[in-house]
Amino acid sequence: MTIQHPYKPRPIRFLGIHAHSDAENGEWQIKLYGISVRSEFQPADMAELIEHAKKHLPAWLAESRNYALTTYNIATLILHEGKEGYFAIINWWIDDNMLQNHVYFSTFAKPDEFMLFSDRGIMTCVWELAVIWFEREAWIEHILKQAANPDVAGYLGTFFNEDV
Repeated sequence: MTIQHPYKPRPIRFLGIHAHSDAENGEWQIKLYGISVRSEFQPADMAELIEHAKKHLPAWLAESRNYALTTYNIATLILHEGKEGYFAIINWWIDDNMLQNHVYFSTFAKPDEFMLFSDRGIMTCVWELAVIWFEREAWIEHILKQAANPDVAGYLGTFFNEDV
């Protein structure tokens, strides 16, 4: 076995909550995260990448209707500046405790042209999994353990900021 790129921690930063609304998908609350292969994202680069991703949200969120299961209109969007380009990982909880996940990719040359990347089975990388695990724990704590009165505000107010 040969490992081409040894593990190095990357900064994972919570970037805020985006309130998204469109006619087809309704209103969503989206927790935004950024990850960079560099020591940190440059603020202008991240702001531009967020705007590119927001333009794709109507199509991405339409995928929430793929299953006849309850969707709560709460999503997590991870924007990851990797070695090869930009990855956008969007997921949301359906039917109480299942995660629907989609990965998109854009090149550095065309950062606004995200293409579906998970259609052949890829899920996420080791850094993105840290966010997903954190979000899992927060979902259990604020939503599933409080099933009679889910604490959506508590869930949205719980976020991850670490170098992992």
